[in-house]
Amino acid sequence: MKHAQQPVTTNERFGVRIDVAGTFSNSFASGPNVIKTLPEQLAEKLVELIINGVFEPGQRLHEVGLAEQFSVSRGPVREALRLLEREGLVTMASRKGAAVTQLTSKNLRDIFSVRSALMGICAEELARHQSAEVQSTLDEGTRALFVAHEAGDVAGFLVVVYQVSMYVAEASGNEIAKSILFSLGRQTLSITRRVFEVPEHRLMWATDWKEIAEAIRAEDPVRARQSVRRLLDDTSKAAVAIYE
Repeated sequence: MKHAQQPVTTNERFGVRIDVAGTFSNSFASGPNVIKTLPEQLAEKLVELIINGVFEPGQRLHEVGLAEQFSVSRGPVREALRLLEREGLVTMASRKGAAVTQLTSKNLRDIFSVRSALMGICAEELARHQSAEVQSTLDEGTRALFVAHEAGDVAGFLVVVYQVSMYVAEASGNEIAKSILFSLGRQTLSITRRVFEVPEHRLMWATDWKEIAEAIRAEDPVRARQSVRRLLDDTSKAAVAIYE
Protein backbone atom coordinates (compact mmCIF):
# COMPACT_ATOMS: atom_id res chain seq x y z
CA MET A 1 0.00 0.00 0.00
CA LYS A 2 1.30 3.47 -0.84
CA HIS A 3 1.87 5.91 1.99
CA ALA A 4 1.49 9.66 1.78
CA GLN A 5 4.38 11.91 2.73
CA GLN A 6 4.01 13.70 6.03
CA PRO A 7 3.73 17.49 5.63
CA VAL A 8 6.52 19.63 7.01
CA THR A 9 4.41 22.66 7.87
CA THR A 10 4.25 23.31 11.58
CA ASN A 11 1.71 26.13 11.99
CA GLU A 12 -1.55 25.55 13.80
CA ARG A 13 -4.16 25.95 11.12
CA PHE A 14 -2.50 24.78 7.93
CA GLY A 15 -0.76 21.52 7.22
CA VAL A 16 -1.23 19.88 10.62
CA ARG A 17 -3.29 16.70 10.52
CA ILE A 18 -3.27 13.17 11.87
CA ASP A 19 -3.88 11.79 8.39
CA VAL A 20 -5.07 12.89 4.99
CA ALA A 21 -8.58 11.64 5.62
CA GLY A 22 -9.04 13.92 8.61
CA THR A 23 -8.36 16.93 6.41
CA PHE A 24 -10.44 16.06 3.37
CA SER A 25 -13.55 14.35 4.79
CA ASN A 26 -15.44 17.41 5.98
CA SER A 27 -18.95 16.25 5.20
CA PHE A 28 -19.11 12.77 6.68
CA ALA A 29 -19.82 14.06 10.20
CA SER A 30 -21.27 17.33 11.43
CA GLY A 31 -18.14 18.61 13.15
CA PRO A 32 -14.53 17.81 14.09
CA ASN A 33 -15.44 16.77 17.65
CA VAL A 34 -18.39 14.58 16.71
CA ILE A 35 -17.98 10.85 17.30
CA LYS A 36 -18.02 9.33 13.84
CA THR A 37 -19.89 6.19 12.93
CA LEU A 38 -18.05 3.20 11.52
CA PRO A 39 -19.25 3.92 7.95
CA GLU A 40 -18.04 7.54 8.29
CA GLN A 41 -14.64 6.32 9.48
CA LEU A 42 -14.42 3.87 6.59
CA ALA A 43 -15.46 6.58 4.14
CA GLU A 44 -12.64 8.80 5.40
CA LYS A 45 -10.09 6.03 4.99
CA LEU A 46 -11.32 5.31 1.47
CA VAL A 47 -11.04 9.02 0.62
CA GLU A 48 -7.41 8.93 1.69
CA LEU A 49 -6.69 5.84 -0.42
CA ILE A 50 -8.41 7.35 -3.47
CA ILE A 51 -6.57 10.67 -3.14
CA ASN A 52 -3.22 8.93 -2.75
CA GLY A 53 -3.82 6.83 -5.85
CA VAL A 54 -4.00 3.49 -4.05
CA PHE A 55 -7.44 3.09 -5.65
CA GLU A 56 -7.27 4.55 -9.15
CA PRO A 57 -10.07 6.07 -11.29
CA GLY A 58 -12.27 3.32 -12.70
CA GLN A 59 -11.01 0.70 -10.25
CA ARG A 60 -13.67 -1.61 -8.80
CA LEU A 61 -14.23 -1.45 -5.05
CA HIS A 62 -15.35 -4.89 -3.92
CA GLU A 63 -17.36 -4.92 -0.70
CA VAL A 64 -16.05 -8.32 0.38
CA GLY A 65 -12.42 -7.37 -0.19
CA LEU A 66 -12.80 -4.05 1.62
CA ALA A 67 -14.60 -5.73 4.52
CA GLU A 68 -11.70 -8.15 4.87
CA GLN A 69 -9.13 -5.40 4.53
CA PHE A 70 -10.69 -3.31 7.30
CA SER A 71 -11.86 -6.28 9.42
CA VAL A 72 -15.51 -5.23 9.37
CA SER A 73 -18.74 -6.65 8.00
CA ARG A 74 -20.06 -5.74 4.55
CA GLY A 75 -22.84 -3.50 5.91
CA PRO A 76 -20.63 -0.60 7.08
CA VAL A 77 -18.57 -0.88 3.88
CA ARG A 78 -21.74 -0.60 1.78
CA GLU A 79 -22.84 2.49 3.74
CA ALA A 80 -19.38 4.03 3.38
CA LEU A 81 -19.50 3.56 -0.37
CA ARG A 82 -22.89 5.24 -0.49
CA LEU A 83 -21.43 8.23 1.37
CA LEU A 84 -18.67 8.44 -1.23
CA GLU A 85 -21.21 8.12 -4.03
CA ARG A 86 -22.99 11.21 -2.68
CA GLU A 87 -19.67 13.05 -2.83
CA GLY A 88 -19.04 11.99 -6.43
CA LEU A 89 -15.91 10.02 -5.49
CA VAL A 90 -17.50 6.62 -6.16
CA THR A 91 -19.89 5.51 -8.87
CA MET A 92 -22.41 2.73 -8.16
CA ALA A 93 -23.54 0.72 -11.19
CA SER A 94 -26.30 -1.88 -11.28
CA ARG A 95 -24.88 -5.43 -11.24
CA LYS A 96 -21.33 -4.06 -11.27
CA GLY A 97 -21.09 -2.58 -7.80
CA ALA A 98 -18.90 0.35 -6.83
CA ALA A 99 -15.92 1.84 -8.62
CA VAL A 100 -13.76 4.91 -8.15
CA THR A 101 -15.32 7.66 -10.26
CA GLN A 102 -13.48 8.24 -13.51
CA LEU A 103 -13.86 11.83 -14.64
CA THR A 104 -13.65 12.88 -18.27
CA SER A 105 -11.72 15.92 -19.46
CA LYS A 106 -15.04 17.73 -19.81
CA ASN A 107 -15.96 16.79 -16.23
CA LEU A 108 -12.70 18.31 -15.04
CA ARG A 109 -13.21 21.53 -16.98
CA ASP A 110 -16.80 21.83 -15.73
CA ILE A 111 -15.79 21.24 -12.10
CA PHE A 112 -13.00 23.82 -12.21
CA SER A 113 -15.32 26.28 -13.96
CA VAL A 114 -17.93 26.00 -11.21
CA ARG A 115 -15.25 26.18 -8.51
CA SER A 116 -13.85 29.31 -10.14
CA ALA A 117 -17.23 31.04 -10.12
CA LEU A 118 -18.07 30.13 -6.51
CA MET A 119 -14.62 30.76 -5.07
CA GLY A 120 -14.54 34.08 -6.94
CA ILE A 121 -17.76 35.11 -5.21
CA CYS A 122 -16.27 34.20 -1.83
CA ALA A 123 -13.03 36.06 -2.50
CA GLU A 124 -14.98 39.14 -3.59
CA GLU A 125 -16.89 39.05 -0.31
CA LEU A 126 -13.67 38.90 1.69
CA ALA A 127 -12.24 41.83 -0.26
CA ARG A 128 -15.37 43.92 0.35
CA HIS A 129 -15.29 43.24 4.08
CA GLN A 130 -11.55 43.07 4.70
CA SER A 131 -10.71 41.70 8.14
CA ALA A 132 -7.33 41.78 9.87
CA GLU A 133 -8.00 38.34 11.35
CA VAL A 134 -8.92 36.81 8.00
CA GLN A 135 -5.96 38.47 6.31
CA SER A 136 -3.60 37.08 8.94
CA THR A 137 -4.94 33.59 8.28
CA LEU A 138 -4.60 34.03 4.52
CA ASP A 139 -0.99 35.14 4.98
CA GLU A 140 -0.35 32.14 7.21
CA GLY A 141 -1.68 29.87 4.48
CA THR A 142 0.51 31.58 1.88
CA ARG A 143 3.61 30.97 3.99
CA ALA A 144 2.63 27.32 4.49
CA LEU A 145 2.26 26.83 0.74
CA PHE A 146 5.74 28.14 -0.01
CA VAL A 147 7.27 26.11 2.84
CA ALA A 148 5.72 22.89 1.53
CA HIS A 149 6.66 23.73 -2.07
CA GLU A 150 10.28 24.49 -1.26
CA ALA A 151 10.56 21.28 0.79
CA GLY A 152 9.22 19.25 -2.13
CA ASP A 153 6.43 18.02 0.16
CA VAL A 154 3.69 17.11 -2.33
CA ALA A 155 1.35 15.60 0.28
CA GLY A 156 1.75 18.59 2.59
CA PHE A 157 1.27 21.03 -0.27
CA LEU A 158 -1.94 19.30 -1.33
CA VAL A 159 -3.27 19.48 2.22
CA VAL A 160 -2.57 23.21 2.50
CA VAL A 161 -4.05 23.88 -0.96
CA TYR A 162 -7.30 22.27 0.11
CA GLN A 163 -7.28 24.01 3.49
CA VAL A 164 -6.67 27.53 2.15
CA SER A 165 -9.21 27.05 -0.64
CA MET A 166 -11.87 25.93 1.79
CA TYR A 167 -10.94 28.68 4.23
CA VAL A 168 -11.89 31.31 1.65
CA ALA A 169 -15.34 29.72 1.39
CA GLU A 170 -15.62 29.33 5.16
CA ALA A 171 -14.51 32.89 5.98
CA SER A 172 -16.89 34.40 3.43
CA GLY A 173 -19.86 33.03 5.36
CA ASN A 174 -21.50 31.70 2.19
CA GLU A 175 -22.70 28.29 3.39
CA ILE A 176 -24.06 27.18 0.01
CA ALA A 177 -20.81 27.97 -1.78
CA LYS A 178 -18.87 26.31 1.03
CA SER A 179 -20.84 23.07 0.79
CA ILE A 180 -20.46 22.83 -2.99
CA LEU A 181 -16.78 23.80 -2.96
CA PHE A 182 -15.95 21.23 -0.29
CA SER A 183 -17.51 18.49 -2.40
CA LEU A 184 -16.10 19.58 -5.77
CA GLY A 185 -12.67 20.10 -4.27
CA ARG A 186 -12.48 16.50 -3.12
CA GLN A 187 -13.56 15.15 -6.51
CA THR A 188 -10.42 16.47 -8.21
CA LEU A 189 -7.86 15.84 -5.46
CA SER A 190 -6.42 12.64 -6.90
CA ILE A 191 -5.72 14.48 -10.17
CA THR A 192 -4.50 17.62 -8.41
CA ARG A 193 -2.02 15.52 -6.43
CA ARG A 194 -0.44 14.44 -9.71
CA VAL A 195 -0.33 18.07 -10.88
CA PHE A 196 1.58 19.08 -7.76
CA GLU A 197 4.21 16.42 -8.27
CA VAL A 198 5.64 18.92 -10.78
CA PRO A 199 7.53 21.69 -8.89
CA GLU A 200 6.61 24.34 -11.48
CA HIS A 201 2.92 23.65 -10.91
CA ARG A 202 3.30 23.98 -7.14
CA LEU A 203 5.08 27.29 -7.55
CA MET A 204 2.41 28.47 -10.00
CA TRP A 205 -0.37 27.66 -7.53
CA ALA A 206 1.40 29.28 -4.58
CA THR A 207 2.15 32.42 -6.62
CA ASP A 208 -1.43 32.66 -7.90
CA TRP A 209 -2.73 32.16 -4.36
CA LYS A 210 -0.49 34.95 -3.04
CA GLU A 211 -2.04 37.27 -5.62
CA ILE A 212 -5.53 36.40 -4.31
CA ALA A 213 -4.43 37.20 -0.75
CA GLU A 214 -2.92 40.52 -1.89
CA ALA A 215 -6.10 41.46 -3.78
CA ILE A 216 -8.14 40.83 -0.64
CA ARG A 217 -5.66 42.91 1.39
CA ALA A 218 -6.10 45.74 -1.13
CA GLU A 219 -9.90 45.51 -0.72
CA ASP A 220 -10.23 45.03 -4.49
CA PRO A 221 -13.14 42.62 -5.23
CA VAL A 222 -12.62 42.65 -9.01
CA ARG A 223 -8.92 41.84 -8.71
CA ALA A 224 -9.72 39.14 -6.17
CA ARG A 225 -12.24 37.47 -8.50
CA GLN A 226 -9.88 37.71 -11.47
CA SER A 227 -7.03 36.24 -9.43
CA VAL A 228 -9.19 33.28 -8.41
CA ARG A 229 -10.12 32.71 -12.04
CA ARG A 230 -6.45 32.77 -13.07
CA LEU A 231 -5.51 30.27 -10.37
CA LEU A 232 -8.24 27.79 -11.22
CA ASP A 233 -7.80 28.22 -14.99
CA ASP A 234 -4.10 27.44 -14.60
CA THR A 235 -4.87 24.42 -12.41
CA SER A 236 -7.57 23.17 -14.78
CA LYS A 237 -5.24 23.31 -17.77
CA ALA A 238 -2.51 21.43 -15.89
CA ALA A 239 -4.98 18.83 -14.63
CA VAL A 240 -6.53 18.20 -18.05
CA ALA A 241 -3.06 17.93 -19.65
CA ILE A 242 -2.06 15.25 -17.13
CA TYR A 243 -5.40 13.46 -17.34
CA GLU A 244 -5.30 13.23 -21.12
